[in-house]
Amino acid sequence: MIHRLSQVRLIVGMLAISFVASSATSAVAATDDLSLREESAFRSVVAAVAPAVVSIETIGGLDTVGEMLVGTGPSSGLVVSADGYIVSSTVNFAHRPASIIVTMAGNRRLPAKLVARDEVRKLVLLKVEASGLPIPAACPQSEIAVGQWSIAVGRTFDSDRVNSSVGVVSAVNRIWGKALQTDAKISPVNYGGPLVDIRGRVLGILVPLSPTESEDESGAEWYDSGIGFAVPLEHVFAVLPRWKKGDDLKAGFLGIRFKGPNIYADAPILAHARANSPAYKAGLRKGDVLRKVDGREVEIQTQVMEAIQSRYAGDVIRLSASRINAETGKLELLDKELTLVDKLEPYKRPYLGFLPVREDGTDDGKKSVGVRYVFEKSPAAEAKLQAGDRITAVGDIAVSDRRQLALAVAESEPAKPVVLHVRRGDEKLRLEVKPAARPETVPEKLGEEPKSTNDDETAALEKPRKLQIAEFGNECSVYLPRNYTDDVAHGLVILLHPSGGFGAGELRTRLEAWLPVCRRDRLILLVPTAKDDEGTWGREDLEFLGKAVDRTAEEYRLDATRVVAVGWEEGGSLAMRAAAAYPERIRAAALVNAMLVGPLPDSEPQTPLAYYIAVEKSLPEAGRIKAGLKQLRDRDLPVTFRELPAGSDDLPAAQLGELARWIDMLDRI
Repeated sequence: MIHRLSQVRLIVGMLAISFVASSATSAVAATDDLSLREESAFRSVVAAVAPAVVSIETIGGLDTVGEMLVGTGPSSGLVVSADGYIVSSTVNFAHRPASIIVTMAGNRRLPAKLVARDEVRKLVLLKVEASGLPIPAACPQSEIAVGQWSIAVGRTFDSDRVNSSVGVVSAVNRIWGKALQTDAKISPVNYGGPLVDIRGRVLGILVPLSPTESEDESGAEWYDSGIGFAVPLEHVFAVLPRWKKGDDLKAGFLGIRFKGPNIYADAPILAHARANSPAYKAGLRKGDVLRKVDGREVEIQTQVMEAIQSRYAGDVIRLSASRINAETGKLELLDKELTLVDKLEPYKRPYLGFLPVREDGTDDGKKSVGVRYVFEKSPAAEAKLQAGDRITAVGDIAVSDRRQLALAVAESEPAKPVVLHVRRGDEKLRLEVKPAARPETVPEKLGEEPKSTNDDETAALEKPRKLQIAEFGNECSVYLPRNYTDDVAHGLVILLHPSGGFGAGELRTRLEAWLPVCRRDRLILLVPTAKDDEGTWGREDLEFLGKAVDRTAEEYRLDATRVVAVGWEEGGSLAMRAAAAYPERIRAAALVNAMLVGPLPDSEPQTPLAYYIAVEKSLPEAGRIKAGLKQLRDRDLPVTFRELPAGSDDLPAAQLGELARWIDMLDRI
């Protein structure tokens, strides 16, 4: 019995082994069959799209673009119109070739011309003289899904055959909504070729793209990395009629900057709307919160960026925003239609050429602003404006203080005369003042010079007061002029030491030079030191300066139009960074033997900036500093430049006097 049971178990075991082996064989066969069918499908897809894939050769042009060596090897393109229009990637044309040769399927070679560029998606449109060319079908963007097959196709190595690489769609709406992403291996020779789905429809045109850079070659460093991008062909077909006209498709700009550093989490609150930009002209201002773009709700900054950065100059968008009315405190809703522009022109501040009287707030009920000085040969002088006049309105805008007057002039219509309504004694005048470019010169005197006080007491320096901010370790001294009173708004001068700090004798020398100026011109002196033990300025010091100005404004009465950072060497560079970082707090920067550093600010109506730059002429960096002045002037930021005698590490007495007058005219209009 036991023997027979063993036999049964043996037979059952053998049958089981046989079944497993048979199943494994069937599974292998099924896997092999699936692989063969996939391979067959891939071959069919490639064969179907191949007639529309072309090889492109470029001849001549630049050897390098920026710092990148440009090759002239073949690349790929795709036919998009039966009458000879072909799309490729701009990376193949960054070197501006002298001639272009296209090889069609069947080895037909034709010369091509470049019709236009798409600067947003890094594409070019070419034209060959041909007809009846095959046009591939486009996969609708709504049907493109993560995980589906994607086959990259190119025609470069052998014009008789195309090459391909298989992967999947790994993401959609990448690079601010411009492209889809694939993990197929993409080499530079494939750029300009199609990315195809398993049904033979073209998903998009392969291009190198970067989320942060816009140069033609940006993103090319990712080739063969498993990160490749393609611009949907459906989009290309949509813009083709506009493109065929020969107009480059350029990036569209709105002219806004958001508050808050985290674009993936922070709400789209405007830090500012750039002057003369579409946003500014539409009435958007600092503090406005964007709610919708083209009817789609937005909650974080990236949603707005995706909606705008994928658009072209000339496109019309609709923005919905909200703001708190400063007078009523109520929430207001705004609905604006704007046209994007291809570049943001620098704001050019109207210069009339006079200084307003520095009076208290409401001007004692006079509802006007006095004129204390008119610059010689200025537009205001030509219009017969005089010191002692009182300005009651700019155009139809009534003004009762300096801030209102300056903003009304700053926001006046560019290149048109500014109408000033003036009261001169009992006479009422209407003066038309034609704005001019702001001069960079500083007059030798600004009317009657105020009398200096206590000049003979410079040796007995004022005792400084300490300014401390708990979260910062910086030491900071405040020097109030002996004639300081809260009844008069004072300017603020921040002295920033070179790397290593001021020596004891060096600081005393500078204080002895500056304090008489402070007493005469009503200026407070702020002297901070770097937190670093070695006296090297760092990022935290920049933040400290902003807080220090705020604290000074809380404790003393400041004239916001005359807050200037003055720095030597590295301290001068910090002064420039501070003015750019805090334009609402620091209105000017004076640099002595300092390198110009970025980022450079924009010229704005509400926050006028000015620069005084002095350089010792034999300084090795003097040439680079002079070259940097052009970048400031190109942004319509006023620069007064002075060369110092050889060996000078500070301003001579005469130039310190000029710098004092320059500070005194920072509120000029």
